[in-house]
Amino acid sequence: MRDKVSDKIYTGQFAILAFISSVCFKVVMLPQYLTAAAGRNAWLAMLTLVLIDGIALACVYAVVTRTDITALPAPVPVKKIMLAVIGLTCFMKLVLFTSETTAYCSTTLFDEGLWRLILAGLIPTLVYLTVKGGNVLARTAQMIVWFVAAVVVLNIFFAESAGTLKNVLPVKYDAKVIFACDKYLAWFGDFSPLLFFTVSGKKRKNPVPVLVSYIMIIVFSVGVSLAFTAVYGGGGVLVANAFNKLAIFNKLSTLLGTVDFTVVCAWLLLAVVKLALLAVAVTESIYAFFGNRKAIAVAVCLVLGVLTFFAIGNQQTVYTVMTGYLRYFTIAADYVIPVAALACLFAFGKSKNVLPEALYEKES
Repeated sequence: MRDKVSDKIYTGQFAILAFISSVCFKVVMLPQYLTAAAGRNAWLAMLTLVLIDGIALACVYAVVTRTDITALPAPVPVKKIMLAVIGLTCFMKLVLFTSETTAYCSTTLFDEGLWRLILAGLIPTLVYLTVKGGNVLARTAQMIVWFVAAVVVLNIFFAESAGTLKNVLPVKYDAKVIFACDKYLAWFGDFSPLLFFTVSGKKRKNPVPVLVSYIMIIVFSVGVSLAFTAVYGGGGVLVANAFNKLAIFNKLSTLLGTVDFTVVCAWLLLAVVKLALLAVAVTESIYAFFGNRKAIAVAVCLVLGVLTFFAIGNQQTVYTVMTGYLRYFTIAADYVIPVAALACLFAFGKSKNVLPEALYEKES
């Protein structure tokens, strides 16, 4: 029988998961990529897609305050198509972001040659969180967000003035910005995995925490992009790991030496939650077609590890694939399905002919 409890979360937990899911990989490699495509106006590309993401977030939240996508009051074939698309898209992103995580660790913590050992430590962690399910993942996110907040406040408070507005001006929304938005679609639209959760509690329809989370997503994502351009200018195309590289401009570094290790630790915690969230979405999608959720969770993480270890050792390979035509497939899961799910909720919500639990067989 499907474990309903593991997917029930509170509004605050949903807001935290939405923030982590959206921001995590927008502040590492993406600023460099956007700078290469849009130059000093890279932050406009970031802002454009984050604003579009807001529509998807609103639709997802409207759905999960009533039900989750597996119990959506819609015809079973429609739900299975939705789940298949979400599952495939989330797995694609899981491979992409696992590659970025190993690259980040190998360049900031260890020698380049140790990325496979990093992967060997990451996969068991993902297996554990994926098997435990959504509720444990939400509580984990709720705990780590305080450490991440403390690190961010510390770095802002002791930040040194290292940039100049000359690197950002003049502001021009041109064809390069549109090109950047198009090319890096796969790094946006992060909320479809949250469709597998159900927001419960007396305040489940209180939108304030989610609204605050979305405002923080805009401020954090666009703010890092702006700061990155202000500090590095056109040279940003050569600077990876933006969040980490901005943290080195800290007044405490003069007294204590580099303090960017706190940023590395904070980001790694966010990355584990983000990757586990994607793994949970893939697992739940497959579970709609096959039984034994725990076995599926283990298999998904092991396939991810094997695929990354043997087939996609070069991050450039993953980058090329996800900036190719395959990126347009992500639009269906990230933007079309949240809107379609909300439409189904209103269209079939009062229909007696649609069985919300038809995807799963009850077991005694």
